[in-house]
Amino acid sequence: MVKQKQGRKKLKGKARKWTAKSANKYALYESAVYDPDSDLDFLQRIFKEKGRPSPMVLREDFAGTCLLGAIWAKSHEERTAWCVDLDPEPLTYGLKSHFPKIGDAVNRVTQLEENVLTVETPKADVLTAFNFSYWIFKERTIMLDYFKRAFDALNEGGAFVLDIQGGPDCQIEAEEEREEDGFYYIWRTNAMDAVTGDTRCTISFEFADGSRMEEAFVYDWRLWNLTELRDILSDAGFEKVEVYWEGADEEGEGDGDFQLSHSEENEEAWIAYLVAWKKDLS
Repeated sequence: MVKQKQGRKKLKGKARKWTAKSANKYALYESAVYDPDSDLDFLQRIFKEKGRPSPMVLREDFAGTCLLGAIWAKSHEERTAWCVDLDPEPLTYGLKSHFPKIGDAVNRVTQLEENVLTVETPKADVLTAFNFSYWIFKERTIMLDYFKRAFDALNEGGAFVLDIQGGPDCQIEAEEEREEDGFYYIWRTNAMDAVTGDTRCTISFEFADGSRMEEAFVYDWRLWNLTELRDILSDAGFEKVEVYWEGADEEGEGDGDFQLSHSEENEEAWIAYLVAWKKDLS
């Protein structure tokens, strides 16, 4: 267990009365690290920049609580979302916590408790695999199969959008602690296996009363390289694969501004979007 750092300031925020027993781990996760509104803006932007029709049908793979699918449907009266996840627990949380907030748009969101490798859905304009969730596929043959299925699930002008993290910091044992609204978010990374690329990452939370939600989320991943993922996407049939790189502020932290890029320095830690277009219409 990580010891409380000396000199910590007293936790502030409206949620400061949360404890490990009273808090919900999905609410904490969404508060600390998930920004689907920015994802929505990005998805709309790339279609507009390419001069393609505004996307109407979303398939959200590894959907978790389906928060992106919910705000997608609410963003336009003709939009529909198909949210796919194997785990019933986050799906249930989303059903109870997010769906009541979107009114009639809930009728245009479908939850599917199924495997992304076998699920069948109507063709989508955009298919997402966010929060590095697809890294659970450790073998190239399985990743290629998933990417081929994503290709087949898209309309001709559609895009498959993934996020990816990288840099040396992802390959070594490390810990990041950050104060959020009434709790501490703690991210731990185990050293990457140099042969297999395997790593284990966890998210824990600590509260004002000293209680902890230890390893609330555990990720058993392979660290995939951006270049090899681009190659696999091309092998799956995508005609154009582009990289949108996140900029940095004056302190070197990510600024949330993702721009098309063809070459970048391998910084200590970075995040990017991979956008795979089914057809190159440029």
